Amino acid sequence: MNAAQQFRHVPELDGIRAIAVSLVMASHAGLYGKVPGGFGVTIFFFLSGYLITSLMRVEVMKTGRVDFRAFYLRRVLRIMPPLYITLVLLTILAPFGLFVKRVNWPAVPWDYLFLSNYSPLWGQTRGLPSPLWSLAIEEHFYLLFPAVFAVLVGRLSPRQIAAAFLAGCLLILFLRFVTVWLFPSLVPHNYIWTHTRLDSILFGCILAMYQNPLLDEQAWRPRKSHAALALLLIVSTFASGSEVFRQTIRYSIQGVGLFVLFSFVLSAGSGTLKRLLGSRPFVWIGLLSYTLYLCHMAIFEAVRRVFHLNPLWAAIVGLPLTLLYAQMMRTWVEVPILSWRRRHRQTVKQMVSEPLSLSDASITLGAGSVQKT
Repeated sequence: MNAAQQFRHVPELDGIRAIAVSLVMASHAGLYGKVPGGFGVTIFFFLSGYLITSLMRVEVMKTGRVDFRAFYLRRVLRIMPPLYITLVLLTILAPFGLFVKRVNWPAVPWDYLFLSNYSPLWGQTRGLPSPLWSLAIEEHFYLLFPAVFAVLVGRLSPRQIAAAFLAGCLLILFLRFVTVWLFPSLVPHNYIWTHTRLDSILFGCILAMYQNPLLDEQAWRPRKSHAALALLLIVSTFASGSEVFRQTIRYSIQGVGLFVLFSFVLSAGSGTLKRLLGSRPFVWIGLLSYTLYLCHMAIFEAVRRVFHLNPLWAAIVGLPLTLLYAQMMRTWVEVPILSWRRRHRQTVKQMVSEPLSLSDASITLGAGSVQKT
């Protein structure tokens, strides 16, 4: 089997997930404005697009088709149990006044329905204390993308598909400017809307189809100087105080920078960096990152409310509880589900007609790896 037909576990991507969730958590620890938590979400988006598209590309190469039922079954088994366990717990605890911000109960159903990123349009904000708007964007992507990819892959080459994704990025950039031109009061919403942020995922899809370091033998291998320039380009996007810049061009620039940085990390760009990102602490945090993302805001707020601490100290005190909850979720929910899939692999394949090429792959939200399960 050649390199283009394989997609292995990449520990350094778990490390990238660890960095992304750390940025988000630090920002919510009262360091907003000093730590770019929003960029952590952008990293998650890019990574999701890259992994999902790479897996679909491998599947089509091996089987000649996209198995929709298998894809959605994997999504449900991976996303729904940790999400709804956490949401139910938050719903039960919220009436006891544990959280700093009062829950607006009419907004809660939209949290459950993956519509919290649009619910402010009809006046429903401040739902459960979890950053569910980004998960809503991911879910909308998962809902639509398999069909789009199946249509494109039957008609276009990988390079042409990448060009189509780039055209989608340019269209979404245009839609962000439309908000500026026609709905100036809604410009901050560009940050959370699916139709104005989906390009952050599509940039990852582009790397999956064009110059993919893990699937294309002749892929571009960036040098350290290229990675340094890409990092500098990304850092420059944090310097502007213009809301128009921040909610329009910034995400496009960051997508280009991440294209280079991911290419650098996934190729043989830096052995030291790869070893660091693939080290046990980084991989461990990366594996817990989904649940950490779901629960950290609620735990930080509860600690702050109960012990009357400032946000930073509340986060420091609440961090062990956050890690404990995430580890418990992994041990008692995620791993048993993966074990069930391993024990019942043949039954599951018959249920969903799952191709062998992906029957062993666990696609993780904002995942940093394709793990054998």
